[in-house]
Amino acid sequence: MMCERCEAMEDGLQSIVQWSEAYPLSVFPEPDLKKARAALEAAGISLDSISAHCMRHVITSVGEIARRALGDD
Repeated sequence: MMCERCEAMEDGLQSIVQWSEAYPLSVFPEPDLKKARAALEAAGISLDSISAHCMRHVITSVGEIARRALGDD
C-alpha cells in the first residue's frame, strides 16, 4: 500500500504528464515563428516577451502542482 504522501506526489506527476499532452501537434501545429515575430513586431510586441510570458505561466503552474504534491501549499 502506498503512503499518502507518495500518492499525492504521484497524483502531482500525473497532472504534469496530462498537461504535457494537452497541446498535441496534430491539433496545434508548430507555428512559423519568423512570420509570428514579424507580425508581433509590426504591432510593437516582441516574440521574446510573449515566449517569456508563456514560460512563466507554465513553470509557475508546474511549481504549484509540485508544491501541492509535496504538501507545501
